[in-house]
Formats: sequence, C-alpha cells, structure tokens
Amino acid sequence: HSSEGLFANLVRVAMELGATKVASYQSLQSEPDTSEFNAWVVATGRTLLLPRIENDDLVFASGEVALGAFGIQEPSGAAVGLNALDLILVPALAIDASGNRLGKGKGFYDRALAKIECPKFAVIFDAEYLESLPNESHDQKVDGAISPSAINYFRN
Repeated sequence: HSSEGLFANLVRVAMELGATKVASYQSLQSEPDTSEFNAWVVATGRTLLLPRIENDDLVFASGEVALGAFGIQEPSGAAVGLNALDLILVPALAIDASGNRLGKGKGFYDRALAKIECPKFAVIFDAEYLESLPNESHDQKVDGAISPSAINYFRN
C-alpha cells in the first residue's frame, strides 16, 4: 500500500473547507500515512487536534503527545468541544460507495461521530474503497473518503 498522493488530497479537502480546526489522528503503520498532513496543519497555523480516550469516550485535544492506554500516542491538552471542529479525519478499514465505514469494532469513533456536525472524511488506501459494506443502526456514515488517488464525496 502506498500513501503517495494522499497528502495532496488531504490538503485539498482542508483548503476547500477552509478548515482551521482539524481533528486528525496519528496513523498506525498498517494505515495510510497522515503524518505529513498533520505537520502541514501545524506549519500553516491551523489547530491540529488528535484523539484521546477518556472513560468510554473519544475526545479531541491538542498539546504534546504521550503513549496512552491503548498503546496509541495521545495528546495531553484539554479536550475541545466537538462542535468546534471544522474537519475530522477518521481511520477506516474500508468505506463503501454510500459512506458506510468499517472501523476497528470498539465503536469509539461511531459514538463521537454521532455528536459531530462538521464534515467527516475517512482516510483509506485505494483498495479499501468497496461497492458495499454491511452496516448497523449505530454505525455512523462519513461525508467522504480520501485515498492516495481520489477524493470521494457521499450525499448523506
């Protein structure tokens, strides 16, 4: 899986939306690489917010990162209100043409996405865009999917 081209597509969506408060995440090695985009958000004076687990909730914060409970780098700053976000990037194992997202199964993102009004974009490899995925009532759809070669917008 190559992440080549992903950075340009992520920047394009952020610019189109005029996003100044961007919730992203630090990708795992098995995921498309968000590190260059995250650095761009900070370098251009925007606010980069990263996810942290608090109790059973996913919150987004800025600040120095340190290893958190799930072995994931988590930010140390105060959590921001979910309505303060201009754009949220969501990890996904797969996305379908209707905006259904296959996550890791713990439901942290689904619960948070249900409360978030801003545009939600899944970040995937090209091969993770599928025609259709099974979905359940608690599954939250995304507004688009960004991969190294494409930006897909869904009408929800």
